[in-house]
Amino acid sequence: MAIAKESGYFTNSDDTKIFTHVWKIEGDWKPKALVFIAHGVAEHCLWYTKVAEILVNIGCLVFSHDHVGHGQSEGDRVHIETFSTYISDVFQHCDKKRDEYPGLPLFMIGHSMGGAIAVMCGLERAKYFEGIVLIAAAIVASPEALSPFRQYMGKWVARICPQFPVMCLDNSGVSRDAAAVERYKNDPLVWHGGLKAKWGLCMLDAMNRIQENFEQIEWPVLILHGDTDKIVDVSGATLMNEKIRSKDKTLKVYTGFYHQLHSEPGEDGERVRQDIKEWIEQRMSPVVQSEIN
Repeated sequence: MAIAKESGYFTNSDDTKIFTHVWKIEGDWKPKALVFIAHGVAEHCLWYTKVAEILVNIGCLVFSHDHVGHGQSEGDRVHIETFSTYISDVFQHCDKKRDEYPGLPLFMIGHSMGGAIAVMCGLERAKYFEGIVLIAAAIVASPEALSPFRQYMGKWVARICPQFPVMCLDNSGVSRDAAAVERYKNDPLVWHGGLKAKWGLCMLDAMNRIQENFEQIEWPVLILHGDTDKIVDVSGATLMNEKIRSKDKTLKVYTGFYHQLHSEPGEDGERVRQDIKEWIEQRMSPVVQSEIN
């Protein structure tokens, strides 16, 4: 069966055009589940085609969008006034898909910043998703990237010049796959400028709120991280797994893996994608889900 890819737009509550993308089987096809993917900071949703295609092949309709200020969506590049903008856009998009495909289980996958968005969405609507997959989720601030002094300076700069760049991502930490790193560097839809002060402040606030509310998390979750991730600290994954109250929770830490686990070279990236596929596939049926719980 051939996989169809469809792009479009919706207008969010701030009257901003948001670019969307869908992966599904061509023709008259009825999916068994819906999966929304939230991408990470500076990148865009088209980086998730390999993840999407492996899920389409087990009966999922996979959809995503470029967050405001990212990729082909409108908005000042990698800038927000409040983290809730990301969250409301996710629910607007997911509500639309649930109306189109009523009764289907809905899953969410979030990578890096998208992982923080996924957790915040789960905290806001605890039973909205059948399960959430976190790939190198931004849960704990990196001690090197966000030292107390940098946090203090960032708050001060955010007040007077919110779009001032305060930090740059290290492209080499994206993946151990040199081809993936080169593609990332040359992708015109990826934001290659610095991360901005106000965005950083909003991101830090989101991570703090997540940590303060760990005990409210009871939904099914798969937590994936690489132990040599140079962009997001692995301690967030282990801390979350330790603190949350979910009965159905799985932590997998991959030895030697970098930040984009799903884009690691060869069999390593395939292993991560298979782990995601198997976890979702096991929870697509309500009967199977009740057995897990």
